[in-house]
Amino acid sequence: MKHTLFGIIALSAIITILSGFRFMSSPSAVEELKPVQEKNYTITGIVKSKDTMSSIFDKHNLKKDDLSLIYRSAKKKHNLSKLAVGNIYSFTLDRLENNIQSMQYGIDDSSYLQVTKIIDGFNADKVDIIPDIRTGELFIDIKDNLILSMPGSHKEYLKLALELSDIYAWDIDFSSDIRSGDSLKIIVEELWIGEAFKGYGDILAVEFVNNGRSHNAYRFAQNDYVDYYDSAGKSLRKSLLRSPLKFKYISSRFSKRRLHPKLRIYRPHLAVDYAASRGTPVSAAGNGSIAFAGYKGQNGKMIKIKHNGGYMTYYGHLSKFAKGIKKGRKVSQGDIIGYVGSTGLATGPHLDYRIKRYGQFVNPLTIKLPRGKSVPKDLMAEFLSTVNKYQTRFASMHRPVIALQGKRKPSG
Repeated sequence: MKHTLFGIIALSAIITILSGFRFMSSPSAVEELKPVQEKNYTITGIVKSKDTMSSIFDKHNLKKDDLSLIYRSAKKKHNLSKLAVGNIYSFTLDRLENNIQSMQYGIDDSSYLQVTKIIDGFNADKVDIIPDIRTGELFIDIKDNLILSMPGSHKEYLKLALELSDIYAWDIDFSSDIRSGDSLKIIVEELWIGEAFKGYGDILAVEFVNNGRSHNAYRFAQNDYVDYYDSAGKSLRKSLLRSPLKFKYISSRFSKRRLHPKLRIYRPHLAVDYAASRGTPVSAAGNGSIAFAGYKGQNGKMIKIKHNGGYMTYYGHLSKFAKGIKKGRKVSQGDIIGYVGSTGLATGPHLDYRIKRYGQFVNPLTIKLPRGKSVPKDLMAEFLSTVNKYQTRFASMHRPVIALQGKRKPSG
């Protein structure tokens, strides 16, 4: 942004100079082709080591009377007593009195401080720099797990992995279902300021090959509602999540006869145990209301949520509940309700996750759940056109991926 802001300032200066010439079509007016002196002019600079606003004012012979007024106006927006080396500043002054008319200071890569002269002093605002949106792509070969398979350790890759996990949350558990040899083709928005990559935006389409089977997802907006759909226009969203937490692995599966690790006796284990670090957030698997939140014997701290369709979900061995969680409280799918722990009869921190339907426990990993609404018939032509566009792009994508490093282009 620093160089981008400098470019904006330079371009503004050029426009100002050019606008100072008046061109007339009449040959007799040639003698009037003289530069017209502008009322204002602009000076720019880059913050250097040990620079302060006071030293910058001295360097450019600016009136110190304005300094305290600018400080005061900017106080609630940005602290100008702490300037960052390398950031760009500019001042626009009038030629007659050399009074400051406005000032800009680049705060960071995504915002700048705009100070403008008013009757009784100055007014300051923090202005966001809106990034350009470009469409990029990634081709990822899965080796062991999704996060370690990303083409680098940049935080944007972690963000992307979490969003992929959310898109497929109803059908695929990225901690247990993916295998080495799986692959992902991703079409995603890239956010740029000038030639600096600032992060990823929305994932637009995904072609995920899992165990030899393709699972495609396409982002599609209808009115104010946005969701992900398969190639036939069926929603990927379901009434309950496959797993209510991230960063875990299955330590024990649903079984009618399992040897209990502590009691050393065989008995049914009508849950899926997800081992995770103590304190890992646990989400509500679906919309519903809290039916129970308290201590339940060997299950320790437990939450039960009642859902439509005869479903009840159970979350056991929690270390603590999220703020405000109590019986009767309504929750939405994805809301944080508690945190992983080892309360009750547990060998270590994990979540005991159960689903009951019409009074019978069912396997959370295999149960077939109702989907959300499909793309409306009157929008299917538009949707299929979108699908065709992305499928054509998938077909042309290649495996090499360039990792994010500084300002290097992220797309493969």
